[in-house]
Amino acid sequence: MTDVGPGTHAHYVVVGDGPLAFRLTRALSTRYRGTVTVVVPDRSSRYAQEMADLDQVDLVETDRVDEKALTAAGADRAVAAALVDQDDGGNVALALLLREAWPQLHVVVRIFDESLGRHLQRDRCTVLSASAFAAPEIVGAALRRLVRLPVQHRRLVAMPDAEMSLPNRMVLFATDEDGTVTALPSDEELAGLAPKVLLADVAEHDVLPEITADLEPDEDEVDPHRRRRFGEYLRTLAITSGWNLLLAAGVLLVVVLIGAVTMQLATGSSFFGALYEAVLPSLAGSDPDHDANPVVKVTQVVLTVVSVAVIPWVTGVVVDGVVRTQRLLDAGSPLHAMSDHVVVVGLGDLGTRIVRSLDRRGVPVVAVDIDESARGIAVARARDVPVVIGDARRAATLRAAYVDTAQAVVVVTSGGATTIGIGFAAHSIPRPEDAPTPLRTVLRVYDKDLTRRIRREIPDSVGLSSSFLAAPWFAASMIGQEVKATIPYRDRVLVLAELEVGTNSRLVGKHSDSVNLHAAGAESAAATEHDTTKKEIRSRLLAVHTLTFESGGGGHLIEPTAGRYLQPGDRVFVIATTAGLHHLREEARERPGPDPAPD
Repeated sequence: MTDVGPGTHAHYVVVGDGPLAFRLTRALSTRYRGTVTVVVPDRSSRYAQEMADLDQVDLVETDRVDEKALTAAGADRAVAAALVDQDDGGNVALALLLREAWPQLHVVVRIFDESLGRHLQRDRCTVLSASAFAAPEIVGAALRRLVRLPVQHRRLVAMPDAEMSLPNRMVLFATDEDGTVTALPSDEELAGLAPKVLLADVAEHDVLPEITADLEPDEDEVDPHRRRRFGEYLRTLAITSGWNLLLAAGVLLVVVLIGAVTMQLATGSSFFGALYEAVLPSLAGSDPDHDANPVVKVTQVVLTVVSVAVIPWVTGVVVDGVVRTQRLLDAGSPLHAMSDHVVVVGLGDLGTRIVRSLDRRGVPVVAVDIDESARGIAVARARDVPVVIGDARRAATLRAAYVDTAQAVVVVTSGGATTIGIGFAAHSIPRPEDAPTPLRTVLRVYDKDLTRRIRREIPDSVGLSSSFLAAPWFAASMIGQEVKATIPYRDRVLVLAELEVGTNSRLVGKHSDSVNLHAAGAESAAATEHDTTKKEIRSRLLAVHTLTFESGGGGHLIEPTAGRYLQPGDRVFVIATTAGLHHLREEARERPGPDPAPD
């Protein structure tokens, strides 16, 4: 990690053009006041123009990113570089080039293929996946479930206001009557706001869903014990064969029964004996009996002739049913009506992770994509997840996925217009009157203003994007902060971070309560440079982990209520806005002090 603190105008290089590159560049240039040079293929693109409008940001336009272009971007004087293009091969090649040309440079690489990323990650090279951070949050939004926060020896969760069964520790997000969101509101502000997301303590016996941003296993990793059940196969065979199989079997049964009754009346034998005589010519073709009663002979001839026609018919129906059953199972289409499931539309990298995560948690899921060759189709089929191939903007495709009885639909397609169109189409599908909850709609939307407008049209909708959720992680990795988790709500996001109190830092000797920052109470040179940034400086202390001494002692986790005067080496866990985290890191940064007195 870099040892250059924010506020020193450190230089950063960003390679890429897209929403993640824009959000990352904006965070580095505004929140952390660094200078940033962005390498883009076309400076006239939408995001390139938005980055060019930022202060302290320069663009380098080049068709091919090589050592010359990186030198022009200032890689030789940069403290960190981020490779956030959507091309694993290109990002890996550039990471190797940077490692060779500037070995002291810290490199953050965006990678989709984790198996490749694990080989690349090492000292001064951090490999991150935007979708790996976004997928757990999107899953939590779709399921309305709690998000567990990783704090040592504590069980803390972010939960919606509807969940009131757990003891509340603080309010994370609240809204006013107009829907404006306030993050980490103070007690005075909370008087006029409605709490929406709370932080709660969890007892040891409470069971919570594990939602983390760890690297997921490879997409071909499937539980070896999962096998199609024989009952499922028979149900599918019944669906595919249906009335044809029943009709063929019924005709054969009627013919055999009529023959058995006729033989019984002609010979006076028992019914079972007559049935035996009827089955043989029907199915096996018995040898002729020249001494038999004429009626028996005629019956045997009729049974034999009819069976010659009926048995191939039955055989054909069965074979056709088996073939169609196998095709249906291989295609992964829904085989029966579903309810209380999650429909995931768009099976790219992010959609694949969402499907895999839902399936691991035992949540019924239907995957939808217009392209049968999409990356996630094979993953879904390998996991026996039903798959629907078609345009999700069409009602027929959504009905095939049983959206009308689903608990949520998650739309993570790449096109903005397509995503919005699918969201409106899903909302227009009528739901049963006895549906327990309205359809939860989670959309991959990059524009927060558009998200707010969509929410007015589609009730119970959430707009999130991988760049929105992942940008704080990438920025923190570049400047040396350790972000543990992100907590999104609508167009706002909070970060959970762990900061070390540096030697001679401004926090040394202060009480741990000083970590709790409100917009009006954060006073420092760093905070007063920009009034707009100052309004967003908010943080709350979660715990203090004291320094562990080599001789023993220390290493205790102290609750905020207990308090402590902070010492060098203490680590503080906080929930903060990005501006608040920037402020705290500046306060906790190690500073030069007086030389020790000679012995």
